[in-house]
Amino acid sequence: MKLIVAHAPLFPRMKHSIHRTSILALAALAVLLFPYLRADDLTQGPADLALHFASPFDGIQQPYRLYLPSSYDGKKAMPMLVALHGTGGDENKYFDHETYHSGIYKIEAEKQGIVILCPLGTDGAGCPTEWRGEAEINVLAAIEDVQQRFRIDSDRIVCTGQSMGGTGTTYLCCRYPDIFAAGIPLASTYGHVSLVANLRDVPMLYIQGAKDWPIYAATGPIPITKEMKRLGYRGELWMIEGAEHNTFAFSTPRVVEWALKQKRVAHPRRILHRAYFPGHGKAWWTQITEIENPGWYAEIDAHALDGNRIELAVKNASQVILRPDPTLYDPVQALEISVAGKELFHGLCSPETELILSLESDTWSAATRPRIVPSRTDWKSDIIGTAGTPPTWEGEAETTLGNWLNDSMLDISGADIAISTKGHYQFNSKMRGRPIEAGKPVRLMEFISWLRPLDSALAVFTIKGSALLEILEKNLLDGAKEERFLIQPAGFRYRFDRSLPIGSRVIESDINPERSYRVVCNSSQIRRDDTLHLGDYFGKLNETLLEPNTLSAAWRFALKNGGKIESKLESRVTVFSH
Repeated sequence: MKLIVAHAPLFPRMKHSIHRTSILALAALAVLLFPYLRADDLTQGPADLALHFASPFDGIQQPYRLYLPSSYDGKKAMPMLVALHGTGGDENKYFDHETYHSGIYKIEAEKQGIVILCPLGTDGAGCPTEWRGEAEINVLAAIEDVQQRFRIDSDRIVCTGQSMGGTGTTYLCCRYPDIFAAGIPLASTYGHVSLVANLRDVPMLYIQGAKDWPIYAATGPIPITKEMKRLGYRGELWMIEGAEHNTFAFSTPRVVEWALKQKRVAHPRRILHRAYFPGHGKAWWTQITEIENPGWYAEIDAHALDGNRIELAVKNASQVILRPDPTLYDPVQALEISVAGKELFHGLCSPETELILSLESDTWSAATRPRIVPSRTDWKSDIIGTAGTPPTWEGEAETTLGNWLNDSMLDISGADIAISTKGHYQFNSKMRGRPIEAGKPVRLMEFISWLRPLDSALAVFTIKGSALLEILEKNLLDGAKEERFLIQPAGFRYRFDRSLPIGSRVIESDINPERSYRVVCNSSQIRRDDTLHLGDYFGKLNETLLEPNTLSAAWRFALKNGGKIESKLESRVTVFSH
């Protein structure tokens, strides 16, 4: 454990009361004794700590920073704010970096009395993870690590983040609503509006600079808070006049103040939870364990009623688990469980018992077994498929990953054609995504880590062939940075010649200029202009969002192909050679 001594301007009394040599000696002693100390013996505040834990994902040591305010005494459990950094940042960004207002979160944490946890959101290659896959496992593990070492109030853990971290906040709160008391995304962008239903008991405060890039709010906070309002949930959007992408100077005091007012609903009588994958199916005392029709979300709507009754409505799930909350029923009396109004179970259910509800031939059945509550960080049993020759983005024109993703989108949407680009996949000349290994099982978190950041809802629009040819041309520009915009197709082919003038480089195509085509793509690629050049068509495609997203469509496609994840080159897009 590394102890970072707080700066003297923030804690002047430390500067005068403890000699620097003594501080360093105490720090060294803490390193030696840490494995033998209990949480209530550990450092009292104020303390700025640099800590590590072994990642449940790959075993690699993961760093995080933790701030304990002066009010932390090691005895009373304190609230905690989990702060996720943005693209290009690390676990130190909130604590030290001038672009994050030089430690303003530590200053406000000290003033208002809250613990600050800042985990790392990059992979081993230094690429952003979007706080998904391996990163979401590491966030959950970091929270667990802090809870084991320090006195943290598990009912007062709030998630926040800047930019990528704000988007990650929505992602985590929608998938783990029973962990967080609330979420505060800053400068965030897209989120799955279909999963906003999961935020019934998780208030969200979205903060955006009014002068920020408009696409951020338009694809995330605006539709999300609109949907929360429609559902009767607590969702608020605070647009700060005069502020741009970074609102720290304006928003930080309110972020901390608002976070301190939130408390987790630990024992909800009603749970509405949706999941595209079984790995995201657990919420409080319910869990979706099998999805009937992969690609679309599964849903469980569970009500704990008076009289020891639980009523369920289940959509697109063939198996769910109930672990009835003993605070909501009398374990010594018979428990009645019904699905869609039909009684399924009537009997005793102790706090050590769980019920497995299974659907077969349109009929539900119930069975009991000893209760086993899985760890949030136990991810290795959730297998998506097996990698053949793993698809990649490698190639001058056509790529196997472009083909595979397009084929999966085409298959689930029924569109005429599909398009994609390497787009956001590239970061500082590196390709995002952790490669999968040929011949090896691919688990959900590996699948997400491999395909990140492609996780947006699919979109469908109708366009004339002539306009589509224009868009192909707009993405055939010169320069290394433009290479990632080249369109990958499914449902049509084309050949191009970069030696020709810009605007006339498509020399062969089976696109009919007079025909209208129904096109499917990743919605983020047509809603932000840094992944696909649309020119005059940007914002004018009148697209329709679909329920499936890029990841769920890819999973469905793998299952339809016997669980095999592989693709091949088919000369869909070729370069003319002189």
